Amino acid sequence: MDDSIREMANDAPDHDSGPESDYRMREEEARLHRRLTAMESRNTWMQGVALAAGAGCVLSVIALVVGLRASAGDGGVHTTRTLVAQEILLQDGDGVERGRLVTDSNGRALLSLSDRDGRERIRLTVLADGSPGVTIHDPEARPRAVLGYLPDGTTNLVFTDREGSIRTLVGVGPDGEPAVSVYDEESGEDEPQGP
Repeated sequence: MDDSIREMANDAPDHDSGPESDYRMREEEARLHRRLTAMESRNTWMQGVALAAGAGCVLSVIALVVGLRASAGDGGVHTTRTLVAQEILLQDGDGVERGRLVTDSNGRALLSLSDRDGRERIRLTVLADGSPGVTIHDPEARPRAVLGYLPDGTTNLVFTDREGSIRTLVGVGPDGEPAVSVYDEESGEDEPQGP
């Protein structure tokens, strides 16, 4: 028995010496030893239960993740309040990319929608400087019209021909002054505007 327990037992007011006292001391010591052994046994059992429960939780999370990934591959539907991504692709039933929402390394945010052949037809863009724009493409995915707002407050609507040359520009400058320019197909020069 621990010396401190013996001291406490020796300091007890009803302590008497002799063989009977030694017998009671050994009995108490044996009783305390049995209780301590039982407590250690229960503690070991509880640690095992806690370990098994923890392992069960980890396996459940793994099974959930694997199940979600498998069902998503099979066309499963998952809902969430927030989706965080740098790129989201939209595909039709044939696997053709029909849309893309992306942020790129240049600081742009883009939303692009395509026709059933996968050709881009419209793009919404916000540049790194905050300038928004809309580009409309022809059936060959060539830009044909662009609407943009520039950081200085200028708003422009630009129309191009099949070769990509600017043919018409309509805009309003930062001072509110309107401007219209129509360009000659051959020379690319601004054509005079008539009434």
